This record gives sequence, C-alpha cells and structure tokens, in this order.
Amino acid sequence: MPMSTGTGSSRQENIIVLDSYYEPLAAHMARTKLEAAGIPCFLTNENLVSLNRMYSPVAGGVRLHVYQRDAAQATEVLRELPLMQAVPGGLAGPAQQPHSATTCPRCGSADVTTEAPAEPVNAASWLPTLLARLRHYFAQGQTHHCFNCGFDY
Repeated sequence: MPMSTGTGSSRQENIIVLDSYYEPLAAHMARTKLEAAGIPCFLTNENLVSLNRMYSPVAGGVRLHVYQRDAAQATEVLRELPLMQAVPGGLAGPAQQPHSATTCPRCGSADVTTEAPAEPVNAASWLPTLLARLRHYFAQGQTHHCFNCGFDY
C-alpha cells in the first residue's frame, strides 16, 4: 500500500505488515514501544478483533504496520527485552532496590517490604485499594512480604 510522504513530494513509500498479534493488548504494547523509539506505525483490525476474539484468525489478527525503510530497526526494537521489574510499592523500576533491614525467614532475601493497605488517591484507585485491603485481611496481621519467594509473614 503506497503512501505519499508529503504534500509536495511525488516520492512513494511502501508500508508493510511487520507483525500480526492475536491479542489487541500485545499489539498496542508493540505499537507503543515503536512509537517511543520514534518509529511511525499504526494498527489495523484492532476494532474487529476487539469485538470478538473469534474473528482474529479469520482477519489475520491485529496487524502492526510500519514503513518498509523502518522494518529492520522496528524488528530490533521489538526484540529488546523489557528491563522493568516489580518493586516494593507496586511501581516498576530499575533492578537495584534499596536495602531492607528485614530478611525473609524462608529464603533469607533482603528484598522484603513492610506493607500497609493503600489509601485511595482518586476514584480510579478503588480496585487496587480493595485488593490491598483484601490481601491484608487474608494475611491476618502478617505485615511483611518477600519479593524473592512471595512469602508473607
């Protein structure tokens, strides 16, 4: 599918299908990753597949399109592994974590946090707040969580 690059330019550029995704969420994550790297791209079939997942194989999935000139760079960007890790407090961050004075009795890891139920910040945070409170209800007074082995004590 040729596409003009500018209003005054007669040069045509080819747009290709770089990849196809069964899940719309995976396609949007790939699109976001490419856009963050400065590579122009777009998705097709996302609405059709979102309406009914059974349409995905028939429609060829959610398709990620890029300019042919950007295909090699886009492939490399999508091959890079994410560097984000779960950290205390539920935010993603670098692999280095602050040292905790408490160690896990099960595995001896220092990657331990003292948790308190989160207070709601706005109307959109009601679900995480509810889940945090339910987790503490079932933990029945256990206030430490080990991120290494998942043990609550």
